[in-house]
Parts: sequence; C-alpha cells; structure tokens
Amino acid sequence: KQMERGKVEVQNLLTPDLLQVSVVEMLAWEESEEALDKLGLTTTQFDKTTVAIHSCPALLSDPIRAVRELLAGGNINRADHATLARRACRASIRAGDPLKPSQAEFQKEQLLKCRDPFTCPHGRPTVIELKEAFLDRQFFRT
Repeated sequence: KQMERGKVEVQNLLTPDLLQVSVVEMLAWEESEEALDKLGLTTTQFDKTTVAIHSCPALLSDPIRAVRELLAGGNINRADHATLARRACRASIRAGDPLKPSQAEFQKEQLLKCRDPFTCPHGRPTVIELKEAFLDRQFFRT
C-alpha cells in the first residue's frame, strides 16, 4: 500500500550500510537506483564495487539483504509488485528474530494495515487463531 501511494515510511540510518556488489549487481543498481528510492531504499554509489544504503523502509530488518535480493533479480524496473513483495519478504523479520515489545506492536499495526494481512507474499500464514477449547485440550482442561 505504501509503495502504491508513493509514501513509504522510511528509517534513516545513522551511518550508511555498505553493500559489496558484483559487476552485474552494480549494473542492476545503476538501472534501478530510482526504483529503489521509490521503495524507500535511498542508495548511492560508494566506490566501484560498493553501494551505500542511507535509508530503508521501516518494516525491513535487514536493508543489506533486501537490496541484495532486489539486485539479484536484475533490473527491478521490470519487476511487478508481487515480485518485489516476494523479494522483500525474504529480508523482513522472521520467526525467531528477537523483537522488543514496541517493535512487535509496530509490526502488528503495520500488518493489520496490509491489503491481505493473513499471509505473506509467499502464501505463508502470518496470523493463526487458537480457540480457547483447543488450548483447554492441550492443558487437559476439557
């Protein structure tokens, strides 16, 4: 939704994350710099083999991995919304990642704002319902 509105909530990094890239990835970055910016990933060329990441969408936990995933597919200008969502999903918060309560609450609020909050772009569930009767059975309280 944020991408469609052109207003992605970004987090400016205190110091840029530096990403070493291959020649092919650097070419993909050069073709896609503007598209990355629209996604909330502000980047610049640091040197011949390095891209500096200055900001990223607030929902991403690993901007380096996100940019690498996006560049690995070639020119992201040719990628549709679903393709970009799948690539970004790989760099998002995953099961087992430590989160502070405030971060978990933020993730929940953002998830509920999604068009389809019940699955990730890959189709995996993001929410499950546990009924009280099920929990009672698990604790032998039936």
